[in-house]
Amino acid sequence: MLVKNLVRTTMFLIILGLLSTSKEIVSSALIPLLILAIPHFVTIRGYNLKRSNVEFVGDVMNVEIRLNLLGFGIVNVKHVIPDSFEIIEGSNVVSSFVVGKRTVSMRYAVRAKKAGLYRLEDVTIEVINPLNTWRSLKKVSIDLEVEVKPKVRKIVRIVTERTKAKSPIPDIDVAKIGSPGTDFKEIRDYNYEPMKFINWKATARTGSLKVNVYEVEGKKTIWFFVDVNVYMENVLDFLIDLTASLAYHFAKRGHKIGMYLVGLRDVLYPDVGIKQFRRILERLSRVECGEESLTSAFEFCKPYLLTYKPYVITITRVEYSKPVDFRSKLLKMGLKCLILNIKKDFGSDFSREIVELVRSNICRRVMAVNVDADRDVSLALARLVR
Repeated sequence: MLVKNLVRTTMFLIILGLLSTSKEIVSSALIPLLILAIPHFVTIRGYNLKRSNVEFVGDVMNVEIRLNLLGFGIVNVKHVIPDSFEIIEGSNVVSSFVVGKRTVSMRYAVRAKKAGLYRLEDVTIEVINPLNTWRSLKKVSIDLEVEVKPKVRKIVRIVTERTKAKSPIPDIDVAKIGSPGTDFKEIRDYNYEPMKFINWKATARTGSLKVNVYEVEGKKTIWFFVDVNVYMENVLDFLIDLTASLAYHFAKRGHKIGMYLVGLRDVLYPDVGIKQFRRILERLSRVECGEESLTSAFEFCKPYLLTYKPYVITITRVEYSKPVDFRSKLLKMGLKCLILNIKKDFGSDFSREIVELVRSNICRRVMAVNVDADRDVSLALARLVR
């Protein structure tokens, strides 16, 4: 706008000077042109980047960027950061007046609010004429990639609803399949076991074949069905933190853990140890919403469920996924199942009442445990701890 006004002023003075044959007026028309002719240019000679590491949601990352500039003009520098980062100290915008060589420094600290893989690569440099008549924009691509993993809350024990299982807590269950260990369990009647397990003393004493039974090595496999359908988008961060915390709980106790992301058809085969937990974290940190029914997810994972006979933990919102048939199929397969319903209220009081009515009815039918997404994950997990 200022440029247009200066050009209009110049034309007006020239025309006025020609009409009045006044050299002074024509000469004064050169003043706006001289203002427009004031140069502005900046050359970027390099940059230096320092940052601290950030690993989990809630961690703070300190960033320092130094730009070596050469030129003339007012410079506004901005480092573009995603909405998932919150600036808690300093600023990602800095202004400076450059005459010749100058180093422009920027320091700030951000806190990661959401898991994911981010690239903080664009630094924009706006160069402005000292009289604000002209401006230009430049960009510097900085190689800065940040992977933020879900925050893990340590928990002690999971409380499950009553089922037909012998033990309500998967921590004390051993695998039904696997190699026999060295810990003696019991003596019972022979039932086509290998000959090496026959207890000849007990056989001679009772007159019928008896075998020694040993504990099976390994603990029960845990299988997560993590619902990431589009209706989970509003509780996705809570869902990721909750799943990560539960996975860590079982990984530290030696369980094999498998996971299926419902909506993405993404399966992670069961394995044991912290490496498996890190694989789960990586999958969760890059998750996006999709579309798939729980019944379809069951059919897709059926071969793995038949093979590993796992304890199934399903995390969903029952008012949308309606897991009645899903749970029935699991029970018919002889699998123990825990359904965690993420409870979240939206809309008017009337709509909340309707949703709560539907939710409560389904929770009773599938024996689901409610987990409140309006609370901190650590507080929500407190309901599952005893």
